[in-house]
Amino acid sequence: MNSEVYYKSVDRSDVNWDRFDPEAVKIIIKLVEEFAAKIVISSTWRFGAVQLLDKELKKSGLRKYLHKDWKTPQVYPNHRGTEIKMWLDKQADIDNYVILDDDTNMLKEQINKFVRTNLHFGMQAEHYYQAREILENK
Repeated sequence: MNSEVYYKSVDRSDVNWDRFDPEAVKIIIKLVEEFAAKIVISSTWRFGAVQLLDKELKKSGLRKYLHKDWKTPQVYPNHRGTEIKMWLDKQADIDNYVILDDDTNMLKEQINKFVRTNLHFGMQAEHYYQAREILENK
């Protein structure tokens, strides 16, 4: 979730765990507010560093946009698309969604709902427009 400028300016060994680029956060909030969406986390960040993730979500302002069931289940072996499908299968009220992820491990039926972000530079304006198009074209 980091722009190129932010990525270059952050010391990756920093123990403060400042992971969310403020510009990327603005883009995500714009998308979420525009479509009255909720955020669900399928990233590996949801394991192990939950307290740090929670702190960063709160600090960035993203925490209030989390779905009440805010993380996908974990499956072994790890398969992001399967985890997302399992989560969606439990949600009767979800009729539209977009997947924003740098992991391409999606199911065939998810490809038209998937926007691939950059591992190092994260969510950028181009991804916002791709996600917006997906959400508009249910």
